[in-house]
Amino acid sequence: MNQTVTYVNIMLESLQRKKKYLEEILQLTKKQEELAKAKKFDEDAFGEIIDQKEILINNVNEIDKGFTSVYERVRTEILEDKEIYATELKNMQLLVKQCVELGMEIEVLEERNRATLEQVFSIGFKGIKQVKQSKQVANKYYQSMSNGNVNDSIFYDRKK
Repeated sequence: MNQTVTYVNIMLESLQRKKKYLEEILQLTKKQEELAKAKKFDEDAFGEIIDQKEILINNVNEIDKGFTSVYERVRTEILEDKEIYATELKNMQLLVKQCVELGMEIEVLEERNRATLEQVFSIGFKGIKQVKQSKQVANKYYQSMSNGNVNDSIFYDRKK
């Protein structure tokens, strides 16, 4: 039973760390939103945030694996003595609820960011296409002018 109390405390600490990591991921996602909406898109800063989020997501996944592993060890003991662990179980339920809410908020914000980034990139590609077309037109113009393909015959009177 003493060992079960230790495991329950480990599970509570795991959920608290998971919540902390999810809050950090949410903050980084909000920073990504700001970068995506900025007039000039900063790829380097965006990439750094992605790297930071990847580390945090890996931490959350490890916490989930550890939590599941510990829970499987003590599940039967906890279910047999629910009254003893009632406070801890309520705290865990609250933390799980908060983690789910944070996850949903992150997911909604990520979807919004994805849509914003698609617009940013499509505008960027349109701009690149226009620049490329403008260069092609200018090149053709300069080519035609430098080749001397101008029809000078209108300036000559052939009847003379």
